[in-house]
Amino acid sequence: MTGSVTIRRDEYGIAHIKTRSDHDFFEAEGYIHATDRLVQMDRDRRTAYGTLAERDGAPALFSDRFWRPMDIARVTAAEWDGLDSKTRTMFEAYTQGVNRGLRQHEELYRRQDWPLRPWIPQDSLAVLKVRHLLMGVFERKLWWGRLLSRLGPERFIAVLGQLAGETLVIVPPGVTAIGPDIPIGPVDFPPEVAGADGAGSNNWVVAGTRTESGFPIVAGDPHRAVELPNVYYPLHLQSDRLNVIGLAFAGVPGFPHFGHNADVAWAITHTAADTQDLYIEPDDAVIEVREETIRVRNGSDARITLERTARGPVIGRLGSRRLAVRATALEVEPRQYACLHRMLDASSVPELHEAQSAWVDPVNNLVAGDRAGHIGYLMRGRVPMRNRANFFAPVPGGDPRFDWSGYIPFPEWPRVVDPPTGVVVTANNRVTGPDYPHPIAPLFTPEYRARRIWDLLHARTTPWTAAAMTEVHRDITPPPALRLARHAERFTFDAALPESARRLLVAWDGSLDRDAAPPLIYATWREHLTRAVFARLVGEELAGDLTDPAWPGAAQTYNRLRARIVELVEAAGPLFSAPDAWEDVLRETFEAAVQELQARYGSEPGTWRWGDAHRLSVAPPVDIQGEHEGGIDIPLPGDGESVRAASFGPESFLVTGSSVARYVFDIGDWDRSLWVLPGGSAERGEYARNLLPLWAAAQFVPMWYGEAAVAAHSRVAAILEPED
Repeated sequence: MTGSVTIRRDEYGIAHIKTRSDHDFFEAEGYIHATDRLVQMDRDRRTAYGTLAERDGAPALFSDRFWRPMDIARVTAAEWDGLDSKTRTMFEAYTQGVNRGLRQHEELYRRQDWPLRPWIPQDSLAVLKVRHLLMGVFERKLWWGRLLSRLGPERFIAVLGQLAGETLVIVPPGVTAIGPDIPIGPVDFPPEVAGADGAGSNNWVVAGTRTESGFPIVAGDPHRAVELPNVYYPLHLQSDRLNVIGLAFAGVPGFPHFGHNADVAWAITHTAADTQDLYIEPDDAVIEVREETIRVRNGSDARITLERTARGPVIGRLGSRRLAVRATALEVEPRQYACLHRMLDASSVPELHEAQSAWVDPVNNLVAGDRAGHIGYLMRGRVPMRNRANFFAPVPGGDPRFDWSGYIPFPEWPRVVDPPTGVVVTANNRVTGPDYPHPIAPLFTPEYRARRIWDLLHARTTPWTAAAMTEVHRDITPPPALRLARHAERFTFDAALPESARRLLVAWDGSLDRDAAPPLIYATWREHLTRAVFARLVGEELAGDLTDPAWPGAAQTYNRLRARIVELVEAAGPLFSAPDAWEDVLRETFEAAVQELQARYGSEPGTWRWGDAHRLSVAPPVDIQGEHEGGIDIPLPGDGESVRAASFGPESFLVTGSSVARYVFDIGDWDRSLWVLPGGSAERGEYARNLLPLWAAAQFVPMWYGEAAVAAHSRVAAILEPED
């Protein structure tokens, strides 16, 4: 450090750090990340490199076998060599801070008998990659390739057609589109493809014309698996030139996803852009082979063979052929990391957009607002241009028809500034309308969260404030819930139990309250209905893949079908023989759902509770000699289609993904901004999970920013001086 650094913590344990120079800004960020989250950071870099078993033993061997072939270490080493001097200086300063904080953990690592090596700048690049590479693209393609080979192109296209309906698009705001983003037909699939048998969030911005202050408000929440400690780190950093607050990644400098400086606020959601392709490769496609050893703590080391083709690393086999992955994140592009400091300097929405010009991965929906009153949206990130077949299944390697021909140019990235609607909403829904020339992904998340947020923002008759905006975060009334519940009016039962459950559902208001019975009835009925339709679409054999961990793409496809099931019911299409056949299916699946609920929760439907089944259950972090408080097991409201998201898979209603932070940036008065996350700043101790009860109740805490507010609500925790 070049001068004194003051670290203060507010009453919620959130660090507010004051430095003089930009160098100390990033060094202090590295220091506080390592102080509070070193074990997590070390886990993430080891995961990326496939060396986690060296620390955590045999249970981590599966992870290492998966990640080592990705060869992230090779990519990050090459990217580090190509960094410009300013970006390199940022990472070096951050690394110095990490290593200063790391020394505080040396005794802990000795007690645990864990190996600990110094942080190097490439580790930060690796952490950013490993946190985003598994976002569901190639996993889906692998199962879709299996689906295509078993069903043939015509039926495969019919299945995908059931997954794409009418949807609100992001650009232009308020426009609705119909059908898949990428039209497909049998001609798109060569015989070689047919032979292959093989991440959500919300954000929104409203213009000053709709707010009490006359300035924009930016709000939202990222959805991921809830972890202990949380994936994001809340932090406020100042230098003489910069003043930034937001949610950072422990292990990465800057605020790449959520934050604001003195002039601009920004926030992202996952675009679900298709940036990964799978290639079926013959033996002679291999251009590199090497043997490596995976070290296993207190166990036997494992040997692994790593292979590469011209398209990327080999990650598996399909019979006698190899399966290689080409992903934008695994290609060397050092220019992208300049974005991490350029966005901190932005003074307007257009400048923020320009700062993203070289960004590669992950591809995000970036919304923003500034003090001049501008609001905007940009799809940031590199999307390859290639054959449409690449979007749906593994394709033949070495065939030039399936090579990448470039990337969507930065000037053509979807964007909007100051739309007439005064509102931009993204919730992983379709990005563009039919006039946009470049395919981005074959399918996006159904519009329900985006549509509900859009409607709530437009329904308010008084100007928005930051406090009022939190009500949008709390909404647990997903549009499909009441629509499906109304179909229970189409039948009755003579038996008392199913009829009692049916009447509860018919009288329901559509709110997925954790302490109510109708949400559990609705969700269980929808599950039985979706399983019946899924089996009808893909056949009983392929429907069995839902319970096979080797096919995560099956669960992804099923979850998408579940979200759209009410639309299929309302369309009463030819999936079943006639409209009245749908009525039979509705009745039969409802009765089966009630039987399941009776077996689980008794014969009094009025006593059933959504929260009894819909729970967030998180295992405790790696045991640090008893220095943690165990895991999490709490009931949650909502579901995957509600704004207050709490999604689940096909096996149970246990929550698999939820808000890992909630935020409201009030550009009219930064000190009125709010945030919360499930846990706290640290991975153990007083601030490890102090915010969890507030998060579980969808309450918020102040995001202190101005000097007077910070001084009034925090205390000095440390003063760091330059080291010799």
